Amino acid sequence: MNEIFNQFHQKYQQLRAKQETGQLSPQQFITEVQKLRWQDGSQFWWTINPEGVFLRFDGQQWMPAQPPQPAPMPPNRVPAASPRPIQASPKDRTAKSGRPMRKFVPILAVIPSLVCGGLWFLYTFIGVFKSESIWGIDCITPLIVGGLPLLFWVLRKPIDKLLLPLKPIIQRLPKFLRLGIALAVPLLLGCGCSTLTSSGYLALNVSSFISVMTAGVLMRF
Repeated sequence: MNEIFNQFHQKYQQLRAKQETGQLSPQQFITEVQKLRWQDGSQFWWTINPEGVFLRFDGQQWMPAQPPQPAPMPPNRVPAASPRPIQASPKDRTAKSGRPMRKFVPILAVIPSLVCGGLWFLYTFIGVFKSESIWGIDCITPLIVGGLPLLFWVLRKPIDKLLLPLKPIIQRLPKFLRLGIALAVPLLLGCGCSTLTSSGYLALNVSSFISVMTAGVLMRF
């Protein structure tokens, strides 16, 4: 066994003595032993495990091996690769890279509501030129259709806390059933409100508000 191996073996013996006398805890002993790492004259990496066994890194893993006897370094030998830390798998890297995108998923769901509200406002605004009356513009319904989903997103944390008692009840319903209810409510309310009044936008405002609130609660979880 050459000099460098003797030095590290002596360091291991000293650590073992400290551990046996209580100067080092078992975990501290293991941590200190793991720091014992060196290269021999042939550029191979070596270490000692907590049991005192010499290990050599073969480029892929640590393997038990006998320390080499003193010998000259072979000419033009390519140094062995140094042990590298464990790399994250492609799956892990993909999951990490996808996390920032998840923050923007809720706001993407608000865009259709904003578009629908804007189109309805544009439709009623164009009607002004036909009826020549500014009272034909509907500003409230676009605010309800586009503003409420945006408000749900901005205040998502306090709203989630407020709806937390209803979460078990809502999740008992299959998601496709909740989606069907959310789509059916505006149709039923539209038919019902149209029978009560055929002028103005009050019925449309009420049905829009109830529909958006119902969809927001049912599809929250």
